[in-house]
Amino acid sequence: MEEKIVVTYDSGLDVDPEIVKKYNIKKLPVIIKLGVNETLDDGSIAPDEIIEYFKQENDLAVTAPPTVQDIFRFFTKFAHMGYTVIHISTSSKLSSSFEYAKSAAESFNKIHVIDSKAYSVGGMPIILKAAEMVEEGRRSEEIVEQCTNLANRIKMYVLIGNVKYVHTSGQISFGKNALLSLLGRIPSVSIEDGYFYVQKNYPNNLEKAAIKFVDDILKDARGLDRSHFYLGHTGISDSILEDCRKEVNQVSDFDSVTTLRCGCSTTTHYGDSGLLLAWVEKEA
Repeated sequence: MEEKIVVTYDSGLDVDPEIVKKYNIKKLPVIIKLGVNETLDDGSIAPDEIIEYFKQENDLAVTAPPTVQDIFRFFTKFAHMGYTVIHISTSSKLSSSFEYAKSAAESFNKIHVIDSKAYSVGGMPIILKAAEMVEEGRRSEEIVEQCTNLANRIKMYVLIGNVKYVHTSGQISFGKNALLSLLGRIPSVSIEDGYFYVQKNYPNNLEKAAIKFVDDILKDARGLDRSHFYLGHTGISDSILEDCRKEVNQVSDFDSVTTLRCGCSTTTHYGDSGLLLAWVEKEA
């Protein structure tokens, strides 16, 4: 009997809407909190609303993982239709979504939860790989094995154009960011094995910083899988994005460069001027 498989992910990860539609991928929304109000990251709130909330209230929205009960109900829909579920989660080091999904999955026989070890656009290569393998008719065990391996080869860097958002989210040292803010610098971070690490910092000119950031990261990169490159952002201007795309193509000749406006979860952490780079390293 042919195995029916559906690929799902939590919205701490960002995926190109065209990919979601093409492969019928399903999203598990995380919770967005704006002050005392809560909503789901299911399209009922837009990233620009989060930015506007911060500007008006001087208080940034925060995220929370869906509850185990919510995830259980999400999985139940597909289990009742006879699907095997391959669920890709935000890094277990950055969110409780992975552990909650694992707990919910224990009640089912055919649900596999993969720790992406990534965040935002860093999860897109894994989600795309899973969806392509489903379309090829691969078995779930093989998909899980290859996607778990792929998660260890994701490279991701973030340029944070406005450190005030990071102060509120608390994902990086407040003291470090406060110092950078006083000095008028723009910090960059890497995500390695699921953790954030502060990298270089740049003068407080986003247009120049963005180009230099792309150049610095890719010139130091080794062993690139040149099939895909992902360029995410949380509100950066089209002109800066186009300059960054050109720089990517000039420094490293990728087969395709996907530019994506990131969703609400990513926007809570990087505000109106986050730039995110992600790609895959070749297997050793």
